[in-house]
Amino acid sequence: MKESLLVGSKTRAALKAHGVNVGGDSLNALNEVVHWYIDQAAKRAAANRRKTVRAHDFIIFAEEAAADSAEPAASQEDDVETAAVGSDQTESAVVDAVEAVEVVEEVAEEESPPAWSS
Repeated sequence: MKESLLVGSKTRAALKAHGVNVGGDSLNALNEVVHWYIDQAAKRAAANRRKTVRAHDFIIFAEEAAADSAEPAASQEDDVETAAVGSDQTESAVVDAVEAVEVVEEVAEEESPPAWSS
């Protein structure tokens, strides 16, 4: 078991505020999920060549893109490339962003949040 990152009493109180009971293993499972999110956010920051984790690094981009997108990914990339026709710096930034998104999508496909049995 990994080191707990949760304040048990506050987490239990937050869950009980929703009118539910808290099982003995629930905090351990939630702690595993928190560790997984931290790992994913650190990987996203590194994929974007940053050492600083930002709030948006905790968002699961691949799942959101799949849920929100009605267009195929190829046409979206074409739009990004078209938008990049301006300066060399803009084009370079767009290419870097597209590469970073591809890395994040690969990481998201390889790893999933911890699973637990019900």
